[in-house]
Amino acid sequence: MKKNNRKPKSRKNPQKKAKSAAVGETASMSVDTPDKGVKPNGKPGRVVQKTVKPGKPGESGGVSNLFKSVGLFLRQAKVELKKVKWPTRKELIASTVVVIVLTLLVSLYLGLVDLGLIKIIKHVIG
Repeated sequence: MKKNNRKPKSRKNPQKKAKSAAVGETASMSVDTPDKGVKPNGKPGRVVQKTVKPGKPGESGGVSNLFKSVGLFLRQAKVELKKVKWPTRKELIASTVVVIVLTLLVSLYLGLVDLGLIKIIKHVIG
């Protein structure tokens, strides 16, 4: 006969259930009650405030909303560009020389490989 090696399933924590029910109670409370944020047992509850989400660009407002969003983007871009550590003239020239030299070396290598493959293919085809 096989032994059952499974652990018994634990029951859900009743405190979590009570907590979630309490959250639901405070969220559904009316705004005009004098004791808002207080649970029926007299303890203060969690008060949920709803915020109004701003509309997406292009919904209402038309051209003025477009100009506002473009202006906001440009201001944020300017702030971010001020945070950039720009290279000095010496660093810029050194980096440019490295890029040009490496480009020439890679193009020379690929050109030699291409010529070699062309000669092999011509020899095989005849």
